[in-house]
Amino acid sequence: MVKRSISMFVLSAGVILAIATGAVFNILPKFKTPQIISPISQALTPASTSTSTSTPASTPASTPASTPASTPASPALASALSSSPSSATNSEHSVHVSDSKALTLYDQGLKLYYQRQFTAALDLFNQALVIDPLCYEALNAKGATLAFQGEHEQGLALIQQALVLNPTFVYGHFNLGLANELAGRWDPAIAAYQKALQLDDHDTWSYYGIASIYGRLGKVDKVLEYLQPAIALDPDVKEVARDEKDFAPVRMDPRFQTIIKP
Repeated sequence: MVKRSISMFVLSAGVILAIATGAVFNILPKFKTPQIISPISQALTPASTSTSTSTPASTPASTPASTPASTPASPALASALSSSPSSATNSEHSVHVSDSKALTLYDQGLKLYYQRQFTAALDLFNQALVIDPLCYEALNAKGATLAFQGEHEQGLALIQQALVLNPTFVYGHFNLGLANELAGRWDPAIAAYQKALQLDDHDTWSYYGIASIYGRLGKVDKVLEYLQPAIALDPDVKEVARDEKDFAPVRMDPRFQTIIKP
């Protein structure tokens, strides 16, 4: 009886031990899996963050690099324009010699300017100034072009810059007179034309410019004083004067009619 009870106890203990062992093996994998996955997913985050932070680091480097490229020539022009009048006078024999490529573009633009194709002319003058910012010929022509387009102040400023670079530039003084005339400033216009004539007393169109201003003012004596030498230098001026609206106030005067007669 005792032996039988012991056998039953041993058998029951074995069954309980087997059940407990199976339960342990079923539970353990459920806890191991999350412990492996979470460190891997966290490790990906710093890698992506470091990639994104490297982009701003390269952005500031590109910004300063582009800035100097847009203003390489400004210091040269600013330096030339800041020279004192006395130094400009003393350096008359060392006037800037404009770049040949810039002058070629200037000549092309000037032909279009004379044909009143102002937009196309302006483009060529700008191209010339990119090549040579000190090309006073292009500065002068650009100023006159802008004056014809109604940008009087900007045009006058450019012409004056050209004259700082070359104070004896006759065409610059002529255009200074023209731009002032277009702006309705008679006295400065006449003074600029007269300065051109001081430098070159054979400058036909400076005579004509003064005559046209006096024509607007109805001063026939002054018209004759300046129109006659213009005609003497170039007889074709007669034909231009016959169609000139500026001479409308004096057109019927017999003396005016006499000098423009074919």
